[in-house]
Amino acid sequence: MKRFVGLAAMSLALAACNKGKSDTIRIQTIPVGRQSIRLDAQATGTVEPINVVEVKSKASGLITKMTVETGALVKPGDLLVQIDTRDVQNQFNQSNADAQAARENLKITLAQKKRSDDLFTGKIITATEHEAAVLAASNAQAQVVRTEAALDLSKQRLEDATVRAPVAGTIIDKTVSLGTVITSATSGPSGGTTLLKMADLTRVRVRAFVNETDIGQVQPGQEARVTVDAHPDRPFIGSVEKIEPQAVVQQSVTMFPVLISVSNQQGMLLPGMNGEVSILIEQKDNVLAVSNDAIKNPREAAMTAPMLGLEPAAVQKSIQDQMQQGGGQRIRMMNGPGGTASAPPAANGKVSSVSKGEVDLAPQQGAQGGQGGGFQMPDVTPAQCDAVKAAFTKHPEADAKISGIREKMRAPDADRAAIMTEMQSVYTSIGLDGRVAMACRMKERQSQGGGQ
Repeated sequence: MKRFVGLAAMSLALAACNKGKSDTIRIQTIPVGRQSIRLDAQATGTVEPINVVEVKSKASGLITKMTVETGALVKPGDLLVQIDTRDVQNQFNQSNADAQAARENLKITLAQKKRSDDLFTGKIITATEHEAAVLAASNAQAQVVRTEAALDLSKQRLEDATVRAPVAGTIIDKTVSLGTVITSATSGPSGGTTLLKMADLTRVRVRAFVNETDIGQVQPGQEARVTVDAHPDRPFIGSVEKIEPQAVVQQSVTMFPVLISVSNQQGMLLPGMNGEVSILIEQKDNVLAVSNDAIKNPREAAMTAPMLGLEPAAVQKSIQDQMQQGGGQRIRMMNGPGGTASAPPAANGKVSSVSKGEVDLAPQQGAQGGQGGGFQMPDVTPAQCDAVKAAFTKHPEADAKISGIREKMRAPDADRAAIMTEMQSVYTSIGLDGRVAMACRMKERQSQGGGQ
């Protein structure tokens, strides 16, 4: 509750900056409530397949049949392309005939070798004649091996003329058509003709480009929500798969590609779709939440301190002490450059964002008279307040400036540090202590019933 006390004091101080006119200052208030707050890193991305397979043919020739079109779903072994088989069929037939002849020749030479062995044992033929029979049998065996190898190669070439799906997937690109003459993928330096491109689209990947200020908080395994333009009301939930190490510069902004894996069983995500990616960095459920506009970051605290009647040096010391003692582990809401966060709509209909690093600037409970590390508005005397009133009566232009500055302070995107400096300069220009002047005006408004 310390933070809420500090925010109330800030609102009262802002209201007290006015001259105390009869009209009541309306200050926007939003109730503090419990809700879920999440910190997200926002990025844009493009859907792409995880694994693209380029289908080529080992055979060359004329395409005589194509059974698929772009977008077709195929299973492993399905016929994709048929290439003219006349040449490879002739080669297969010739190799088959050569193999059969070699087998018959081997049978004959083995029979001759057996007779030669018997004759040589009976010393009917000479050793030279026997050796010739043995060599002929060996050559016949080698010929059988050569012809069977040639037959196997011819069979493979014949099978290669029929191109079948290597994996299950979807045809995403077709680069040839019926009647095209293609080259083999293994016979030339060009790598052959690409017939088709296919990919399994049941699981796709989104390549998102994350700003370098956010990439330090992104880790593999984090949840990511993807919303594509084609289905704006249908978010897809995925997870961070990989962060690529090489940065990409887009319009002078350094970005890092982040790969997000998303299930696509219904086939709603198609390659090339553009969308928004929201990567969950941190989430807190059922926590007290206040409006972003009510929160000041530590760098603005010193400039805001005089507005609350606090000493800037004491505030800075309190911040340092709390940060060292672990006070910086609290959650605060801000719209900083480190990422845009979202939460369920609060009472004001806005979306919250969070970041770490808040400290208490409000008085400590039980602190009296500035003791115990607390701060409060200075006690002022009637004489001091009369002097303040007289100074503004004498310088009405200063009163108008203060009123204008107070109005600027209410803007959500106001540069409060610069505004506080401007306000202090106005007080100084008419010879007033800013703290004393604000205390007197707050006291005056409370006496008029406008301090509530």
